[in-house]
Amino acid sequence: MSLELLYGNAVSGKQRFERTELQDRLMRTLASSGGVKMFGLRRIGKSTLRLFVAEQLKKTGKPYAFVDAQGLQSIEDLLAELFRALPRDFSLTARTLALVSKESPIKSLLEGLAKGTKLGENLVTAYWKEAYNCIRDALKDTPERPVLIIDEFPFLLKNVLERDASAGRDQVNQLLAAMREWRGAGMKMLLTGSIGMTALSRKYGLSRDHLNDLLPFDVPELTVDEARQFVRQATECSPGGAWSEEHTVELLKQTGVLYPSFLVKGLLELGISAPPTPEDFADIFATRVRPVLHEDFYEQFRRRFRLYGEIDKQLQGQLVAPALKRIVESETAARLDDMALPEGYTRIDLAEVLDMLVEDGFVRFAEDAEGNRSWLPGSRLAKLWWKRARLA
Repeated sequence: MSLELLYGNAVSGKQRFERTELQDRLMRTLASSGGVKMFGLRRIGKSTLRLFVAEQLKKTGKPYAFVDAQGLQSIEDLLAELFRALPRDFSLTARTLALVSKESPIKSLLEGLAKGTKLGENLVTAYWKEAYNCIRDALKDTPERPVLIIDEFPFLLKNVLERDASAGRDQVNQLLAAMREWRGAGMKMLLTGSIGMTALSRKYGLSRDHLNDLLPFDVPELTVDEARQFVRQATECSPGGAWSEEHTVELLKQTGVLYPSFLVKGLLELGISAPPTPEDFADIFATRVRPVLHEDFYEQFRRRFRLYGEIDKQLQGQLVAPALKRIVESETAARLDDMALPEGYTRIDLAEVLDMLVEDGFVRFAEDAEGNRSWLPGSRLAKLWWKRARLA
């Protein structure tokens, strides 16, 4: 199938390059667990995968609710969006309301949320525990439990916490605990975000236990074979065979980082109908492609690294930077025992730092049959950023 190129948004249909193995693995992971957490850098393909999941659920008639949480500011906003997002003919809302007596203020709260009425945070806060218990109990009595998909979930939590760190911490921990109970009652979840939960949890003292039942899901770069297939699908309609194998070889060489967004940007800048000669690719990438794509990723890395300093300046200097240096500059995979442990820090601290670096796209890991992990740079971009930043 010919690939129609679109840069900057989640894609589907003819605009999506089918990563069959990755898509199938995501669906299997979601089906065989309480849910999936997919946190990582922007523009690596998370939103396209999230859209694929929603399409598959719709195709099979599985009820689901999608909530875009980036612009939400409160727990009330999330609850209201959840009730609005559930299918109209779905029974969870009705079952939840049926569990509450007419005289209870919870009845007014839930009915208001279901209608999209703004109720005020004080009311939601006062009766939040009772409300989430009703949702949990209704789930247990709902034959077809829905899948809850929340995009940019950490952004919502960040918005709540930044307004009032102390009160927000209690609200967020209560929300996370409630959502774990909902999963226990059968509601599967796909939580995605372009900022990591580990760093956010460390900064604000959140409990990480409430997300431990969710399975992490990584979105890797395309393999070289996949990238070649991507280019073939995108250029097969090139008139008169204007796009050649030599063009493909040079494109992959200049792209370097094989995320779909990089290939799309490169192909759009080059043009498919009348592409320049392969000898001209280097200059085009140097002036029109890398300055846009690389700077976007470099800025993401900068923001994440600055956040580590806001969490704990000493941790950033004594543990985070040396661990990054050891992994990114090494020619081979780094193991836990290879990394220095400064005085005052434990292996638990180091493990949490590595989890944080994985979520934020700096590093990735593999694990052998004995449970031993080894770490590598998250991508070629992570190595380039480290070299450019000159942090250690």
